[in-house]
Amino acid sequence: MSRFAGTGKLIRLGLRLDRLRLALWVVGVGALTYFTASAFRELYPTVESRTGFAATLAGAPALVALTGPPFDLTTIGGLTAWRIGGFGPVMLAMLGIFTVVRHTRAEEESGRVELICAAPVGRLAPLTAALAVALGATATVGVMVAAGLASLGEDPAGAAALGLSFAAAGWLFCGLAAFVAQLTQSSRAASGFAGALLGLSFGLRAVGDSPPNLEWMSWLSPIGWSQRVRPFAGERWEVLGLSLAVCAVAVAAAYAVTARRDLGAGLIPPRPGPAAGKPALGTAFGLAWRLQLATLSTWTVGLAILGLAFGAIAESIGSLFDDNPQLRQIIERLGGSPDLTDAFFASLMGLAGLLA
Repeated sequence: MSRFAGTGKLIRLGLRLDRLRLALWVVGVGALTYFTASAFRELYPTVESRTGFAATLAGAPALVALTGPPFDLTTIGGLTAWRIGGFGPVMLAMLGIFTVVRHTRAEEESGRVELICAAPVGRLAPLTAALAVALGATATVGVMVAAGLASLGEDPAGAAALGLSFAAAGWLFCGLAAFVAQLTQSSRAASGFAGALLGLSFGLRAVGDSPPNLEWMSWLSPIGWSQRVRPFAGERWEVLGLSLAVCAVAVAAAYAVTARRDLGAGLIPPRPGPAAGKPALGTAFGLAWRLQLATLSTWTVGLAILGLAFGAIAESIGSLFDDNPQLRQIIERLGGSPDLTDAFFASLMGLAGLLA
């Protein structure tokens, strides 16, 4: 029997189980790109207005660190690529991590893979099916992003570059998640490890794009690679090869490990428990606290860093919107306050609340 036997059926099963999740991701990211471009088209209808915004942005280095470097803000496509070019790859990376870990390590942890492999299913079929679903989903999002921008009349080459830059980041982290899922026996640990790599990538990109000029650090980050494709600003298609190469190496390593390890085991053995039981674990609250401590700590640190980034931007908010009454009005409506800084914080906290 082939080691890939049953892959097609497992792909159909994965798509059936994740049909709602994947649909929300595809439509959500595609719609975000489309409506961002539409909003910029309304706010900055002329080249002169976009040039003025670019000049204002040059005085807000903290905002550039958060969103990424602007390469060409004289077009709507360039504005859109700057605004979501740093967050889109992160969202696609999260999609890849969640999907791959859910269909590999989480399924092994629950015992379902052992049950499935009792049928005529090859040893590598579950991993192959998980990668097929995840890679297909991220590719579909990339197509939606490109199609949405092209439908607004933007340059097709730039639209394709932006969609591919998103998808390439998703593919890279699909590969990393597939490999990380072979290391631990816990799906939570696998997701946490892959998420930490994603956080490190975003941090390197943010530091590299901040003054003083440390652009070399952005070249150490897969998120930085996606932005250096430069959609709508003289596309660098060859940069996509970096993400594809890392993805291929990680997937090859994942296959090599999964073909040799025991089902349900990981390369990193679990830590032994304490010799004596802890009294705190004798209660429902104590057990829940122990199980969720790592997740809560990660989210707390992440949101604290997000708060620091928002605070760094606050000083430049007033000057950023001085010459843009339309954008000022939108921020005030979102935040519900006539004070621009307070309104900006309120609108961002709303988004952070949705994230939490």
